Amino acid sequence: MPRHSEKSEKDDSIAQIDPASGIAEPIGDDEFLSALRSEIRRTGEAARSKVEENQAQRVDLIRGLLKDFWVIHNMFDEVGIHMTMEPAYTSFATFSEFPTKWNFKDGFDFASLTSMELKDRTPGWVGDSLRLWYYTTQEGKTHLRVIFEWCEGETYQRYSGWMRIITQVVLSDTPANEANLTHLRGVLKDVVIAWHAAHVNRDRDKFLSHLREKYPKGTTQAKSYS
Repeated sequence: MPRHSEKSEKDDSIAQIDPASGIAEPIGDDEFLSALRSEIRRTGEAARSKVEENQAQRVDLIRGLLKDFWVIHNMFDEVGIHMTMEPAYTSFATFSEFPTKWNFKDGFDFASLTSMELKDRTPGWVGDSLRLWYYTTQEGKTHLRVIFEWCEGETYQRYSGWMRIITQVVLSDTPANEANLTHLRGVLKDVVIAWHAAHVNRDRDKFLSHLREKYPKGTTQAKSYS
C-alpha cells in the first residue's frame, strides 16, 4: 500500500499537455506559474494574429497592384506603345475577351508574388521600366521598393564588352507592413501620366527631367544587353 501511495503522488506531478497551446501544464501550479503561462499563451496568440493580418494585407496590396499594372499595360497598348509585363498575364488571369475582360485565376497565390515590372519595348525607350519588389534590409526587415529606371547610354568594359548604363529613381520604399495601396497608386498615377505624355509628345527628356526633379536618385549600374 505505501508504494501505491508513492506512485499516486508521483503521477500527480506529471505535466499534462494543453492541446490548444501545446504547453505543459503541471497539476498543482502556483499563482505565479499560472499567470506566466497565461501571458505566454496571450502573447503567442497575438503574434500569430499579427502575422495573419500582415499576410492578408499583403495579399490585398498585391492583388490591387497586379490589376493596376495590367490595366496600365493595356492603356499604353491601346495607343500603340508596346510594353511587356512580369509576371506574364498567362500566370494570373483568365479572359472572356482579351485583354480587357478578365478575372484572376482561381487559386492564384498572391502572397508568393514578390516582384512586378512593366518594360517599355518602344525603339529608343528600351530599358525604361517601372519595377517593384520586396527585399530584406540589413536589419532583417521586409520592405517594398518601387523604382523607375532607364538607359542613359553605353559604356565599353574590357572583359564584358558593350554595356548599358542604367539609372534609376526611387519612387517609394516602405516597410512591407506599412505599404499603402492609396499612396502607391498616387505614385503610379504621377509616373504613368508623365510617361504616357512623353510618348505622345515624343519628349523622353522632359519625362526623365520630371523623374529626376521629383524623386530621389537610386543606383546607377552597367548591365549587359543579354
